[in-house]
Amino acid sequence: MSTEFALNIFEFGDIAGNGEWLVGHYRQHLRYNAAILASPAKALISVWPILIVQAGQVGRRDWLNSHESWHEAVRPFANVTSIDLSVVNLDDENQFYSWMDLHNQEHQAIDQAFGVG
Repeated sequence: MSTEFALNIFEFGDIAGNGEWLVGHYRQHLRYNAAILASPAKALISVWPILIVQAGQVGRRDWLNSHESWHEAVRPFANVTSIDLSVVNLDDENQFYSWMDLHNQEHQAIDQAFGVG
């Protein structure tokens, strides 16, 4: 399985790039679910609403929490551990780039575990 998800493809404040990233990122999470379902575990993983982020802090908080829940569901099947990806202020440029780097590292490990990279 190949991927169309490009890690860290947008810069802080790039709204259009963020939109493109969200689509590829969501589709990559769907690939993880498919890989887990096709594995000997044959587990069905929930699909969380991470395709779009509603405007404002509430929308972003909901996205971060949903995204973390999806990672928590996938990690055991990939034998990956990580930080809580919901604990970040994405309006702070330094935190944004640190989060993207840690998030990318986790996705790389999951990609490798499932052979979807």
